Amino acid sequence: MSIHRLTLIALLVLLGVVTGCGGPLLMLPGGALSGKLQRNPVEDWSSAADGALELETRPEDPYSVQLNYTVLDGELYLDPKEGRRWLAHIRLDPRVRVRFGNRLYELEATLVGRPGELDDFSADRFVYRLDPRKISVATPENSSPR
Repeated sequence: MSIHRLTLIALLVLLGVVTGCGGPLLMLPGGALSGKLQRNPVEDWSSAADGALELETRPEDPYSVQLNYTVLDGELYLDPKEGRRWLAHIRLDPRVRVRFGNRLYELEATLVGRPGELDDFSADRFVYRLDPRKISVATPENSSPR
């Protein structure tokens, strides 16, 4: 088998993994996140050890990424740098979904600080708190015919 044929097979397998994973893969963005939707809002995120989460933005055309987060006083925060694609998305529509393991949470990104405003975050970062979602979205489960 030629090297070109092996390369093509490897790329097709990789494409299958990326498109079938239900979210981002390492540094590659993904689409809609899958998982078990959690209906009860989280009052205290302290049990979520600081690390990485998967964030889905742009509900009408889902875009998901894996990124770091911070928990302070039980609140969940993201601190993006200017220029991130997902930052542009949440500026237009604050509705997001977050996945920890197989658990999926519908949240709303609230801007709480601009670069240099909050001591606990890098001076060049915007700071968003992820709150329980206030904006209702019509889904097959909760929509009714007019």
